[in-house]
Amino acid sequence: MEQKFNTDLITNFGSDKMLADLTFAEMESGWDCGGGTYKITQEEVEKFAKLMGDSNTGAENVPVGMIYIFGLRICWDRRVFIDQAVRAGDKITFHKPAKIGDTITTKLSIADKKEVTKEKDGKVRVTKFLYVNMSATNQDGEKITDIVMSFLLPRTMK
Repeated sequence: MEQKFNTDLITNFGSDKMLADLTFAEMESGWDCGGGTYKITQEEVEKFAKLMGDSNTGAENVPVGMIYIFGLRICWDRRVFIDQAVRAGDKITFHKPAKIGDTITTKLSIADKKEVTKEKDGKVRVTKFLYVNMSATNQDGEKITDIVMSFLLPRTMK
């Protein structure tokens, strides 16, 4: 059985300008990175459970990791993952469980950014961090997850 998720279930939205197209100076808190909407089907839950070795096939709640994985897929589609950036961790808050048949909307936005300047051995090093919100709600507007992803941006980032 093919383990690939059905990407036809995902509809992306947002501006034509992607996060990866911005300079660090243009990355402002609240900037809308777009997002996506997808419907959770029994077939996709079963594929996910088999792929992950998860015994939860969605009888009561959808495996929590599935919402996260679909959100990451939307991040790739919306080019939130900047070339050469390093993921520096996520802060995940789960709210209400998702159910089979739910339509999940994931919205992405810049949460914050930070520049850290350090001097060592006469050299000044600037390290840039970016924080991106990934918020998922169901068709009734109820929060499913809030995730803040942290990125260490490449030194070449302007």
